[in-house]
Parts: sequence; structure tokens; C-alpha cells
Amino acid sequence: MFNKLYTIALLVILILTSCNTNQEESLIIDQSRIKHNNNRVAAEWEPALGAIVVWPLDLPHKLIIELAKDGKLYTIVPNKEEIEIAKTWYAKWGIDLNNVEFIISSQGLDSWWARDWGAFAVFDSLGNMSLADGQYKYSTPITSIGCNDSLQFLFAEEDKTTGEQKIILTTDDDDTPIDIAKYMGYNRIDLPFTYTGGNVFMDGKGSAISCCIIKNENNYIGVVESQFIHYTETYLGIKNYSIISNFEHRGIQHIDCLLKMLDNNRLFVMQPPKDHPNYQIYEDIVNNELSQIRTANGKKYEILRLNTARYKDDRLAAYSNSLILNKTIYVPKFGIAQDSIALQQWAAAMPGYTVKGFDYNVKQEPMLHPRVLKRRKSGLGWKDGDALHCRTRAMWNPQMLYLTFIEQGKKVEDSYYFEAKIIDYSNSGLKRKSLQLLWREKGAEKWNTNQLSESNISNQYHTSISDVSSNKEIEYYITATTATDNTQCMPMTAPKGFYNFTTD
Repeated sequence: MFNKLYTIALLVILILTSCNTNQEESLIIDQSRIKHNNNRVAAEWEPALGAIVVWPLDLPHKLIIELAKDGKLYTIVPNKEEIEIAKTWYAKWGIDLNNVEFIISSQGLDSWWARDWGAFAVFDSLGNMSLADGQYKYSTPITSIGCNDSLQFLFAEEDKTTGEQKIILTTDDDDTPIDIAKYMGYNRIDLPFTYTGGNVFMDGKGSAISCCIIKNENNYIGVVESQFIHYTETYLGIKNYSIISNFEHRGIQHIDCLLKMLDNNRLFVMQPPKDHPNYQIYEDIVNNELSQIRTANGKKYEILRLNTARYKDDRLAAYSNSLILNKTIYVPKFGIAQDSIALQQWAAAMPGYTVKGFDYNVKQEPMLHPRVLKRRKSGLGWKDGDALHCRTRAMWNPQMLYLTFIEQGKKVEDSYYFEAKIIDYSNSGLKRKSLQLLWREKGAEKWNTNQLSESNISNQYHTSISDVSSNKEIEYYITATTATDNTQCMPMTAPKGFYNFTTD
């Protein structure tokens, strides 16, 4: 009976939508998702409700102020008493408490590293979002540069009976995503493998990149590489996994301290000074590995370089360890001259985004946990392997409007072909006439508009542009709007930000 009623409802919807194809407010209700069963993990740059931080803080309070201005501030606290303390300080800093939500969760040794223990947003074929939660009981593993080198752990203590070193488990931090899922009302996927967030970048289209310590971490809990790859495809829809070399002589080897995935097609890779002992390691990874791996569309990544410098001894300022959240980029500053250059490079790489830099001088912070003060004796809160990205995480929007390109300016006879995927996870429907490609020749002020046509593949739309001269630089972006007037562009900052290609 239910199936019969459901079928009738679908037919009614299809009839109603087909009768209104010429009306501005006509909608595309995508019911074909039920035919597919592929999960999709959200990329960092996709629409978010706000940011997750941990109280008591190991972050500069000026960053907290800005995060609260730019979106919801989801604050993880150990108990109700700390909520009141946090509220007092937030009020002193001028933060609107209506824009803050507190989530109570027990905190362990790694509580501040929301990036590492945090869960990933996964959308299923019906458009429902769940939190995918990796194993995080053994922290924090470090290794030498070789992919098969043994692991050691930062947090260990001597067993008084045997005299052996015993790893201190971080089960409290491992359980925090459970509390977040309960608070937000999200389903949670308990992943049977280790998936440390600081060592994973995903593009939202089934591609991922990690440093090879991720294999060691999984081997440690009995998950061999073939199982790991199988699990990431099964649970997360990752079909294109690139595992690259470690980049530190010894360290946690988290990829967010080496590079940043800016979008589906570009990587922002740190470049040390030529006299730095790690310079050639970075260059070899770029030239021999990153230059060879492929995007979800089968093309090579465009590799941009982010220059860094020493802030102490041979320690490098981790400018790649930055947070992209909606239309803002939050960058750590290390108190050196290179800071201003890094901010300029970020702005040049991400047109239309607001780029904000943050110093973190521990001695100048009004409220920090005693453990933080003890650990940050040098006075600098950021480290080469642990900066702003490590201690923050997005709370993604389960009703986001998702846009991405499949083809961008592909030459087909005398035209240039574009294809995009657009998914309305709110399921409110897409306004047909809002699905557009906007383009212009470089130097022109006015944008030309092409309507995107439906493809025979679910959620995919296409168009072509023609009558353009050869050797012209074309600037372009796509846009869409839902029935509830949620408008998104790709890139998100369009028309200030846009893509480009040169005609043949």
C-alpha cells in the first residue's frame, strides 16, 4: 500500500513540474536519487552552518570572535559549569550568544584537535547527511619519513609493574562525535578504520589525498591497505585515493601542514626556502607525485606554491594549515615577515574570499587552560605541525545546495562544452531559470548568460558557448537557486571569484 501511494505521489509531482517548464518559478524536484546508493563526502569549501571549537580554548580569542561573526560557533565543553564560564568570556569579547551553541562532551588529551577526531559529513543517495566517525583511540602517532617506518606515540606513560611504555588512550575524544551527532540530531556512521582528519583532503567528488602515515595507523589496528581502500569506497564513496610520501624527517606527517586542496582542481603546496633541509623533500613530492595524480575528472591538478619561512630554528610556518569556511579563509600568523606575503598569496589564489590572519601569542590571551599555558612555554600558540586548521572544523549544512563542474570548457567542434552537477539537499526544488552559466571574455564588464539544460543523468546539467575567437581568455561561473531562495555559485565567491580558460 505504501509503495502504491508513493508511486502516485511521484507521478503527481512529475506532472505538476512538467506543466510549468516555461514559468520562472517552476521547480525541478529530483526523485531519481532513490535509484542510486553512492555516498558523497563534503569537501571543506562546501556550505557550512559554522565552525566547531573546543572550550577551554587553545585558540586566539580574536579568531573566536571572527568565527562567531561569520557563522554559528559550536563550542564543545566538558560540563555545564564551563558553559557559564565560556558565556562570560564570550560576552566580554562582544560575541552574540544567540550565535553560539554549546555541546557537552568529555574531553581527553586531544580534545583541542577537533580536526583529527572530528567526523566527516557524508551524503547518501537520498540526500540525507550523516557524520562518518573514524577510530581515534591511539593518539598522537608519529613516524619517520619512510612509509613503512614504525609508529611511536606522543602520549605514553611507564607501566609501574612492567616498566614498559603504555599508550594513553584518547577514548573520550574518540567519543566526542557521538555527542555532536546526538546534539545535532544527525545519524552517525561508525567507521571501522582510522581516519585522522588532519591527514585527509577530499574534493566532494570521490577523490582523496593523504600522506602514507595513514597506512601505518590503520595497520596498527589491524586494517591493511587493501581493506582501508575498500572501506573508504564503501562508506565514503572514495573511488580515487592518492596516498603520497611523508614529508617530515620525523613527525605526525599530517597533509594539512604540507598542502591545501583549494577546490576540485587545485592544490596549494608549501615551498620552504632553498636552504632548508626539507626543501628537496617537498620538491620531490611535487615533481614526482603530486604532478602525476589525477582529479576526479581525470586531469592533473594545477599546483600553486605557498612560500613559507622559518619561525624558529628550522621550523616552518604552517600557512597551509588554514581553514576555508564558506567565503572566508582563516590563516595562522607566526610573527615573521613572511606572514604578510602568505596572506597575499592566499588572496591571489582565492579571488573573492575574505582572507583573515591571526596571531597567537599565548601570553597576550585573556583566557587559556593551564595545560595550554604549560605546553606553550615559548609563547607562540601555533606550531609547524599544529596550527589553525588542526583545532577547528566545519559543521556542514545538511540542506546545502551543492554545485560542482564535471566538464569545464571542453572543445567540441566549434563550441566549448560545460557540464555541472547540482544537488538540492533541501529537496525544496530548483528554479529552472536560475540554473545558469555566466561567462565573458577577459576585460569585458557584462556577463553573458547561458541556460543550463537537463542531462539524462540525474542531477547533471550542461551547456555550450560558441562564437568566440581563438586565443581568448574566458571567465565563467555557474549559479543555481532553490525554491526557498537559497542561491549558490561555483566558485562560491562568484562573480568576484571565477574560473577561466583560453580558447584554441
